Amino acid sequence: MLMLVRTVEVLANCDLLVDDEKLKPVNARPGLPDYIRSVVSRWDFIWAEAKGRSSSRNQDLFLGRLWNVLSPLLNAAMYGVIFGLLLNTSHGINNFVGYLVIGIIYFNFASQGLTSAGTLIRASKNLINSFKFPTASVVISTGLRQLIENVEPALVAVVFAILFQLDKGISWTVILVAPIYFLMHVFSTGVMFFVARATAFIPDLKSIIFLVHRAWFYISGVFFSISRFVKDPSLQRILEFNPAYQFLAGVRECVLAGEVPSLKYWVFIVVVSFSVFVLGLIFFWQAEDRYVRAK
Repeated sequence: MLMLVRTVEVLANCDLLVDDEKLKPVNARPGLPDYIRSVVSRWDFIWAEAKGRSSSRNQDLFLGRLWNVLSPLLNAAMYGVIFGLLLNTSHGINNFVGYLVIGIIYFNFASQGLTSAGTLIRASKNLINSFKFPTASVVISTGLRQLIENVEPALVAVVFAILFQLDKGISWTVILVAPIYFLMHVFSTGVMFFVARATAFIPDLKSIIFLVHRAWFYISGVFFSISRFVKDPSLQRILEFNPAYQFLAGVRECVLAGEVPSLKYWVFIVVVSFSVFVLGLIFFWQAEDRYVRAK
């Protein structure tokens, strides 16, 4: 007991026990260049997680991965009946089936970042709390998983569109869908960065995001031609500035029309896709030290 008392007295009389000037918080936010290098250094983890989650999706269902194709096709069939037959939005569109299937399936690719990020941080809490790594890896891994999973429905949409216009033959421009497909997922991942951070701290935003997604769907020309229903040139230009509309227009031009999109089109989608991705990454990084405290 006497030894314990003397030890306490010695510690109390010490002016400095530990030099804490160089100590940093465990979850301190690194600088942006260091953060990016940290993400790149974990590419093996990002790729492995994306492939693992992709291969395990729908394994508990009888049809398994077949639902990756069936689900968007059933959606396309439903919207085709409602809008194509009942509301006659197919008027003036030669290959409405191909137009609709491409619209439904490829819009889903562009908007997945909006719909899948609402619970991303909360669902990854155990991983974030257990290991020290850049949280952006989780977002990028999810975007990469979607890129892998969406290959099947993307090919099915193109094949369906071609089957309903076999008399026109198959144009070589179909291969240009590949870079558009890639840029759509770059854009989607950028959107995911914004939504993942926002909903991590304000979960109620998920309800608003649902409404935004519905509105985005209806103004993107998924199942109708904007030029047919919007006669005001100014409003038409505003609607056509929508990235989702531009992605769909490019795919349709390559597959249905057999034409190469203009240079202006390629510049637009490249600039928009990578700008959204970079700005989203910066926005997400600014809250890096707070994700461990997200509820």
